[in-house]
Amino acid sequence: MTLPPDVEPEPGYVPPDPDEPPPNELWSLVGDVRPWGTLLLLLAWSAIFAAMAFRRELGDPYALLAWGASATRLGAREAAWRLLGSTFVHAGAAHVLFNAAGMLVVGPAVERILTRAGFWTVYAAGGALASLASLASRAARHGEGSSLSVGASGAIFALGGALAVSAWRLRHRLAPGRARALGGSVVLLVGQWLAAGLTRNATDNVAHTAGLAAGALLGLALPLSPRLGGPAPLPVLRALGTAAALSLLLSLALAVRGGLGVR
Repeated sequence: MTLPPDVEPEPGYVPPDPDEPPPNELWSLVGDVRPWGTLLLLLAWSAIFAAMAFRRELGDPYALLAWGASATRLGAREAAWRLLGSTFVHAGAAHVLFNAAGMLVVGPAVERILTRAGFWTVYAAGGALASLASLASRAARHGEGSSLSVGASGAIFALGGALAVSAWRLRHRLAPGRARALGGSVVLLVGQWLAAGLTRNATDNVAHTAGLAAGALLGLALPLSPRLGGPAPLPVLRALGTAAALSLLLSLALAVRGGLGVR
């Protein structure tokens, strides 16, 4: 923007370089990308929650285990699919609503900035690593006792970590104020989630912290959308995204089979 001829510039004012391209507007470039991945996950959570509510199984530890809860004292093969299967299961209405609200904030943004393949990769890999860290921590704390964990919060924290790092990577492609606002809002939101977790019983902060760290690393490694200056779609990324989506689908199928098989 140039100043009118009759207005004196403020001290330190530097006029824009006429040869410098204008900053990108994030949502004008990727805002038309439909967040189908986020919506499909929310639909799956809702379907399992509705089935458990209809069968009056909410809060029942035996039902949670049948539906795919991550549990200590299980064999490696049984525990493996539950690392992702547990992200589809929630213990109650407040649990699923809180996670759905967080998912609606970070999920669509990650799909648009890192592409849908990147979204599936972050959700699945970050969610599995968060569940694995939680499983190891609970096994160490409870010893011979059994412990259950359900919910998608670890995977949501992974998406939040990836989004925060992506905002930093976009700092030279967006208007400085927009980049700072995007990154600051994500950091503030994640900070609030972590602080809330410290004040609530049964909150798995090990999973949250592990998911956040995994998502941040993935946010550094995965390419940005080609619309935001990233490379053309890479076959490797597409393969990773497909493998992540299929892993989630398989875990969901096993969770549904186990849950519906209980009478």
